[in-house]
Order: sequence, then structure tokens, then C-alpha cells
Amino acid sequence: MAAVRDLIRKVPSLVESQHPPAPLAPRPHGGAASPPPGLRPRRGRLIFTIAAALVILASATVIAARAATSQPATYSFFTGTDVSDVPTDSDTQSVELGLRLTSSSNGTLTAVRFLKANGSGTSHPVNVWSTAGQKLATATSTRESSSGWQEVKLPTPVSIKAGQEYVVSYHTSRYRATQEFFNRTVKSGPLSTVGSAGVYLYGSEGFPTSTWKASNYWADVVFVPAAGGSTSPTATAGPTTTPTRTPSASPSPTRPPTPVPTPSPTATAANPLALPRIAWEGGPAYYGAYPVARTAGWTNPAFFPIGVWQESVIEARDTGLDKSAGLNTYVAPTDNSNLRLIENAGMSVIGGNNQHVGPSTVGWSLSDEVDMWGGPGSSAWTGNHPGQGAVCQPANGRCGYTIQEAMLKRFPADGRLRYANYGKGVMFWETDAEAGRFVNGYTSVVSNDIYWYTDPGVCVSPSEGPGIGVRPENCRRAANYGRTMDRMRQLDGADGKRQPIFAFVEVGHPFTENDAPTITGDQIAGAVMNSLIHEARGIQYFNHNFGGSCLSQHVLRDRCGAAVRPVVTELNRRVTSLAPVLNTQSYEWRFNANLDTMLKASGNSYYIFAMPGRTGGTGSQALTLPPGMKGTRAEVLFENRTVPISGGALQDTFARESAYHIYKITP
Repeated sequence: MAAVRDLIRKVPSLVESQHPPAPLAPRPHGGAASPPPGLRPRRGRLIFTIAAALVILASATVIAARAATSQPATYSFFTGTDVSDVPTDSDTQSVELGLRLTSSSNGTLTAVRFLKANGSGTSHPVNVWSTAGQKLATATSTRESSSGWQEVKLPTPVSIKAGQEYVVSYHTSRYRATQEFFNRTVKSGPLSTVGSAGVYLYGSEGFPTSTWKASNYWADVVFVPAAGGSTSPTATAGPTTTPTRTPSASPSPTRPPTPVPTPSPTATAANPLALPRIAWEGGPAYYGAYPVARTAGWTNPAFFPIGVWQESVIEARDTGLDKSAGLNTYVAPTDNSNLRLIENAGMSVIGGNNQHVGPSTVGWSLSDEVDMWGGPGSSAWTGNHPGQGAVCQPANGRCGYTIQEAMLKRFPADGRLRYANYGKGVMFWETDAEAGRFVNGYTSVVSNDIYWYTDPGVCVSPSEGPGIGVRPENCRRAANYGRTMDRMRQLDGADGKRQPIFAFVEVGHPFTENDAPTITGDQIAGAVMNSLIHEARGIQYFNHNFGGSCLSQHVLRDRCGAAVRPVVTELNRRVTSLAPVLNTQSYEWRFNANLDTMLKASGNSYYIFAMPGRTGGTGSQALTLPPGMKGTRAEVLFENRTVPISGGALQDTFARESAYHIYKITP
């Protein structure tokens, strides 16, 4: 009877449904992992009656032999894979999602499978494509379950030739996805995935070819090998359940509208170190190619841009308050602002309209977060902005590139800088090619506003912080503002040219949710300093409270900012005093793996900027100095103390994750 029980376990259930089982329930913490994808080949279904089962009990050996010879094996990649932790993406645009595959044996595809997301409708078209984009078969699902795996039988099986590539896909507006899944080939019997196998195409049904971070969109097949073909199932690579946001395909970038000068270092120490240098755009020399910025003093090594975003200037008192807080630039000031007052105060403007223009207007502001509300694409723009109706034409299109090109045409070719601020699209959602088009195609100065300390969603949304590996417990850290800078610098350097990248830091409660965090003074200082350590060439503050206990459009002027204004003022004083140092090209050197650090040289001294990194670095830390750096003590700037240098290292304490120290070493 033991042999009979084993046989029965191998025979499909007589109540097996038309569709595969629903996803498994989440396994408990520490439980055994599910089998890798493709470990279990799909077998031909044997529907039998109770009487037939009795025959099996009587003649187990005979029935087993007949099952093995009369029913061909079928193969799928993900049968048996635990998909209970794969979330539904927040994206709701129409998209074709697919899988690239090949087979080592001839055979036929009899069905397309896909992992359905809740709320994605009751019917989905599926397609089979050649690698050249020819549609080989299509079908539409019926009798779908509310979620989980769906299997759509093809009206005529598709012949598959060994060694050739194919794509299977389905069309939807909601989907489930897993990032970094196809970093290795996945196999099931003769089937193998091809490269970064998950592909997509936004819009109506079409051949999907775009990829995003090796993502799996959970399309699958039912494959029957030809007689004599391979039937030995193998599998590699298991899923990770980090979700992905899937942007659309990117057109090729356009050229920047204004010339970019060749970088060249400014001041260095009398005793330069034998270390490589951090890539940069040239410091103040960069602005020499822009006559108005040059006239406004932006080429002066003692000038460092410190701006405020969308502030209004109505009376002289406004510029007086802002200037006394250490601000020197207004970025996209409100339309009712008096630019003459800004000019009279000796401050600069990166503006957004054609009102009074004078020596204070060093640049034009093209757009804010168009990567999010326009999206990466070249569809037609209706002229609308968010809240004014459909932005793109067609309504489900993406037209961010078109918007940027239209913005460029609004402003004269007058030698002024071109500036744009981007957001979560460039930071999280888009491919490098899509985001790179925004960063490299239209601007001569750029920024990105991710508010790591106060955004209620950035630490928990699977497509944001967690999607790039920022765990919730390490999310509200100053070091993540440097992470934003790293992303922007990575994209900016991809075309072989560089432009200044400004940091964006909030000074209050920028979200409407009252229970969202409010940034503190220490956190502001840490966010600014970490951005500088990660090579920010300017700082701008978001000066609005949209929630919390004190609403304000002018936090650094109003009582709402009473707690943080002194901190910001002192911070800006320090940054301004360090401008000649910050405007030099940094050295590459890692002082401590737990710290974020920057090494510069100016005059006869070296300057070390240090603070805790993304996952640690608090408490007592040692900083190992590079060869050739001489000195017995380091002055800790702004703290009225020194620390000894012994054995080529200095030791200091970082009291909290936002704490920073700046060391000056003079040989």
C-alpha cells in the first residue's frame, strides 16, 4: 500500500480546477523557502473518476507506465514558486508585460500564464511574439479568478524551434512585479529565460522590448517538448520580492541648449596628495560660459549658491530677512515677486517667467517634477499642468520630454542658465535611459527633491526607498540626502559631461498629512552637510509647511520656523565661509567604511568632512588618513577644539546620525 499511496500523491487531484492554485499564504518568519522557479515541471492533467481511482489501486504499476508514456511533460517557469509576497505596483497605466525565453528542444506553446493583480479587470489579452516582433498567436482570457495565476489556452499551439527566442506577454493596467529577479538565467527543463527577461511596453497592445532593473512581470508559458526532446527539469535563481516601478521606454536624449565648459580644478593645497580626484563640472569656472552668471559673481570661488524655493518678495523687508538667514538666491520666485527688490539686495534669481529681467536673473527655471506629472515620453502636451485636466495627448501618454522642449522655447537664448528640478520619477521609477534624458537633455543646473526626513511614503512605498534598498529603519537619515545626490551624479555623468547639481532640503512640514514627520534643526544641518559631502554644488530650501501645527509659505520668516531659523542661519554662515574649500575638486579617499566623508585641499590645508553613513557610523569612529597627509592635530571647525592624529588616524565621536564634523589639517 505504501507504493500505491506514493502513486496517488503523484496523480493530479480529480477536483483540480481549470486554473492553477491560488498563491501560497505567506510563510512564517524563518520558515523554509519555496522551491526555485521552474523546479517542478507541469505534468499533463489526468481527469479521472472514483472508479478509475479504484482501477489505479488495483493496477498501480500498469497505470503508472501508461501515464508516463501517453501524457507528454509540460513545462512552465514558475509553477510551485511562492508568489504570496509579490506586491501589486501602484502604476495604473495601460501596459504590455512579457517574458523573453528560448528552448533547447523543439516543441509547442499551448498556453500563456500570468500572475494577476487585484483590481486588474476580468479579461486580459495574451500574445506570443517572435524575437523580431511578429505576432505569432493571440488569445483572450475567460473565467478569470480575482487574482493569482491565470492560464490562457492558445486557439492553436505555437511551434517553437530550438535555439530561437520568443516573447510571451499579456496586457493590463495593474500588475505585480519583482525587481532584480533576472540577474541570472532561470531554467525549467528545456526552457531558459533570455537576458533581462522581463519586458514591457506602455500604451495599447504591442511588442514589449523595454527592461527595468532585471524585473520579473510574472508572465509564463505552458510548453510541450516535441517527442524525443529534453525533459530534465532544472532551475536556477530564486525571486526576491522587492517590487519595481516600471517606466516607459526612453527616446534618445537631445543636446543641452547651452555650452558646457571643460572642467578644470580651482585652488589646491601647496602639497597635493597623490590621489585620484572626484569627477566634477569645474566649480565656479563652470559658470564662466554663462555671461549673466559670470557678471553676477557666480565665478567667484568665494560664492556658493544657497537658495530658497518659490518664495515671494513683496517688500524690502523680505530680502532683508532672507539675506540675514544666509540666503543668496531665489529659485522660481512667485509671479508676484518684485525682482527689482532682489536685484537691489544683490541677490540672484533663477526665474520662471518673462517679467522684469536684469543682472539678478542668472537663469531660467524650466519645470518642477515634470518627470512625475508628465512622465518619460514624447507624446503631445496639451499645455495643462496638474489639476488642469489631461496633461498628455493621448491621455494615457507620457509627454515630459515634450514639455521640457516647449519650456526651452519659451525663454530666449540669452546666455542664462537653464534649471529644472525633478522628483521620484528620476530617483525611483524610471530606467537610467529615461531619467538620463531628463537630467542630460535640457538643463545646465539640475536638482531633485526627495524629502527623506518628512515624506510619509518614502520609507514604506515599495517603489521608493525600499525599492532601492533603503530599509525603513535606516530611511530617516541625513545620509539618504547624499544618496539622492549620488543618483543624480550617476545620471549626469552618463553623457560624459557634467553640470552643477543642487541639493534640496525641507525646513519644516512639507506634506499635508498632519501625522507626517516635521524636520528638526539638527536634521536640516545633517541633510545639507551630507549633500555637500556627496558633491552638491548648491543648496536650496523648501520653505513651505502644508501640514502640521503651523501652516506657512515662509517658514524661515514666520513664527513657524522659529525653532529652525537659527540653525539654518548658522549652517548657511558655515557653508558660505567654506565656499573657497567647497569650490575645489575633491580627492577620492575612504576614511572609514561606516562614515560618509569628503576630502578637499585649499591653500596650505586639507579639509575632511565626515558624518555617519546610511546604516551606521555613530559613536566613536576612527578616520584613517591617506598617505602623504602630514600633521599632529586636526582642528575641528566651528567646535573650538582639536583632536590628535596618531598612527596616521584621528578618533572622534558622532553623537547621532545627523552629526557632522569638519577637520582642518595644516601640515
